[in-house]
Amino acid sequence: MGEIEFIGDRHATIAGINIGGTNTTVVGGLEDGTIVSRWSAFTEINDGERLIAMVLDAVRQVAPGARKIGVAVGGPLNVRRGQITEAVHLPGLHGVRLRDRIADATGHAVGLHHDAAACALAEWRWGPNAGVDGLAYLTCGTGFGCGLVLGGKVRYARDGRSPEIGHVRFRDEGPAIFGKPGCYEGYASANALGLLLSYRRPKDFPIATPVQVIEEVRRNNPDAKWALTENERAVGTACAMLADLLALDCIVLGTLAAYLGDPWVARVRDYFRDETLDVNADACVVRAAMPDVQDKSALAAALDADEQKAWRTKR
Repeated sequence: MGEIEFIGDRHATIAGINIGGTNTTVVGGLEDGTIVSRWSAFTEINDGERLIAMVLDAVRQVAPGARKIGVAVGGPLNVRRGQITEAVHLPGLHGVRLRDRIADATGHAVGLHHDAAACALAEWRWGPNAGVDGLAYLTCGTGFGCGLVLGGKVRYARDGRSPEIGHVRFRDEGPAIFGKPGCYEGYASANALGLLLSYRRPKDFPIATPVQVIEEVRRNNPDAKWALTENERAVGTACAMLADLLALDCIVLGTLAAYLGDPWVARVRDYFRDETLDVNADACVVRAAMPDVQDKSALAAALDADEQKAWRTKR
């Protein structure tokens, strides 16, 4: 069981649950996005019942006065049903109607979003570009997911499917993800750094990691430099595609922007400008995410709980 940290002396009015493939966090917060308490533990990926019991207990301790609860979780999922449909990284939750389980156990309204969508919503609500008409969040983490907030609403299909970008082809060749060599997830995610170096030099680096790639870049290894450059180009090109197609105002970059910092973001922006129509490049901000966007993402989901409560009655 994780430890609880209380930040200040204010009492939480909403709670947020962020379930990742490695760690799960529960935060208590206010409707302005302020975090007042936090719990974290390793995710029980194979035991869904234990995982649900843990987060419910954490909610009761972290935010006992909360009347709305938000959940941010990786997909694929059907947000209309609140159900995880293909739990590759969370096999213990495969097929679970997570929103119903948490709502029934607590008696409170629950809002559930795909993790990338929840991060986009947090940025739209509380980030530097809050309230813009079109915002995208690219995870740039274990995978390469995309969350969209358009006209103040998270974009989902009528049947609850979320936008997907990782499977889209970027190159004719490259690491094979989704059974498709050269897709964006094999080039633009954080994991892609290791995959690209292994693809380029399989004998020397059969199972390279992102950390290993950065270490090799610092040693001036040309193949590691190639992997990093291809990653930056892929992310910049994905941003260009989204900005031109959707006329976006802001694109927010996730994990890699936090770990590799301003130099990586600047090079992504350069590739973005090379590929984007000038009018769209000038109008669209490309930047790193807020430092605490992961925690705030589940709080942002909580603010959609009343709307999604109506979805439960219609299912």
